[in-house]
Amino acid sequence: MRNWLLALFVALPCALCAQIVEVPPSQCVYRLGDNPAWAAANVDPTGWIPYPDYRIAGEAYVVWVRCTVDFDTISVRHPALMVTSDGPEQGELFVDGLRVSGLDSGGLPIRIFPITLGPAHATHIVAVRVFQKLLAPGLTPGRPMYLDFGNQAYIRSFVAAILGDDLRRDVPVYSCYLLIGASGLFLLGLYFFDRTQKAAFWLGIYCCSVCLPRINMMFHYLLLGSYPSLVQALIFGLSMFESWALVRVNFALVQRRVPAIYWLVFAAWLFILPGSVLPIFLPARLALPLSLFAQVTCFKPIWCIWTFACTAPFVAFWPWTRLHVRLRIVAALCAIWALIEGWFQLQQVVLNRNTWSNGVQNWMSLAIAALVVAILGYIFHEQRIAADERAELRGELTAARQVQHLLIPGKADVAAGVTISAAFLPAHDVGGDFYLCRALPGGTQRVLLGDVSGKGVAAALTSALLLGAADRRDNLRPQAVLKELNASLRNSGIAGFTTCLCADLLPSGVLVIANAGQLPPYHNGREIDVPAGLPLGVDPASEYSESQLQLAPGDALTFLSDGVVEARNAAGELFGFERTRQISSRAAEQIAEAAVAFGQQDDITVLTLSLAPSAAIA
Repeated sequence: MRNWLLALFVALPCALCAQIVEVPPSQCVYRLGDNPAWAAANVDPTGWIPYPDYRIAGEAYVVWVRCTVDFDTISVRHPALMVTSDGPEQGELFVDGLRVSGLDSGGLPIRIFPITLGPAHATHIVAVRVFQKLLAPGLTPGRPMYLDFGNQAYIRSFVAAILGDDLRRDVPVYSCYLLIGASGLFLLGLYFFDRTQKAAFWLGIYCCSVCLPRINMMFHYLLLGSYPSLVQALIFGLSMFESWALVRVNFALVQRRVPAIYWLVFAAWLFILPGSVLPIFLPARLALPLSLFAQVTCFKPIWCIWTFACTAPFVAFWPWTRLHVRLRIVAALCAIWALIEGWFQLQQVVLNRNTWSNGVQNWMSLAIAALVVAILGYIFHEQRIAADERAELRGELTAARQVQHLLIPGKADVAAGVTISAAFLPAHDVGGDFYLCRALPGGTQRVLLGDVSGKGVAAALTSALLLGAADRRDNLRPQAVLKELNASLRNSGIAGFTTCLCADLLPSGVLVIANAGQLPPYHNGREIDVPAGLPLGVDPASEYSESQLQLAPGDALTFLSDGVVEARNAAGELFGFERTRQISSRAAEQIAEAAVAFGQQDDITVLTLSLAPSAAIA
């Protein structure tokens, strides 16, 4: 609003010959409060203050302004008085004590009152009652109204022309900011498809925020003053989020946590948003004080905090000597960007200049657009590198998964009189669990089950190493197999450890078990008491003891990894040993499915072994 008012008064000297005359503020006085008697032609001047000294006060949302006017009305057909204002004020006009009805302004941000002043150069008293509910968002308070005299038709055409000229003059600026806003929406879309791009998200928020006040002003021009106050206040409040977005985008670019002190910037926004919007819904006696408190009393502290936000790039990228070349360029661009924003904020705090209407917006919009494009280019470059790395990782995962499927047999190698079923469900693309089922010479059935610490490709490669080391160790007893695997893991230099269990079922029905930290198996629904040795890879001198158990025809064994016991539901409850024991007699697939349904957190491997009822056991 203030933009076109300034343009209007600059143009007024040129419009004097065209029947528009400004009533100088020096010819007016004002008084806070409301008294219908103040509309009279003759009023006691006591208590009235010169209008140039006007100061808005929250305790009085109604103000009367009285002006002494002397116009030449001979050459003016259809004379009228025009009342304009900065914000959403309403008013009544009285001439020589008589109320004058206003005309429809046709959507213009003015009120036109047709008048009959009588003889030329006669002195008249014009009294205006102004009802001011709240301040226009983003503007420092000025006088509640401005008064001009002229021809009705010319006033309309002149104000419309001024608004149109302002809009046309600012087209390059608005176009620049609309381009910035469109870039912001694109960046938000990029983040929607790739949630790792935090810098793109916050840069998108900044671009949209910095674009909002210009959209606000453009709508104000296009709607010719009929722009809803609620929408105007809401967009203004949301646009103030740009300072917090400026902080977040700098720290997101270097993937650092935002220091606690910068949360003051966010707190300032949380304060200014309701301070701009709430007055719309409050009665006038509460709306104006709140509006004044938010936009006048707290003006400088809030803008000082937002100026402090401009230090973010200097803190986020420090020390700059440790940055790689591309990031140094981005750091320099962010520093320039912050300096431009800081200068803008300082003008508000120190110089009290209305930077929305001065020429700085023309080049500032271009500078921000250029910087946003440059940072956008960096984000796209990093996005391409990340995409290439993800594609390479997907290829490695695919290869690792294929290798693991080759190592994990699709069909178990079983001895006569033995039935084995298996379920293998990695928590990710590849897992760290592994198992081996082999019929040894002489009718012995061997079962090997292990769980590598960690997940992903590294765990899968470790499991492949151990399966290779266990292969063709048919002549070794279970404890010797574990000792061999422990040596292989230690000699490989691979960090971490592995739990493992090796069991041999002899033709006589005797089960020989050696354990290296793995969960003991279940025998007919009961846990077997097996000593747990140290996991593989912990101690190169580890020795593993063996336990024996006599099985009968029809007995069943269940071997499983800790992924079953450690399944966790949404409430954080573990599947646990008791639930595992209760279902340990079921088929391997059913046990695995029960753990997955409860909430899989780790790789799940289940092996069930059963002896045929007719097996001859000595």
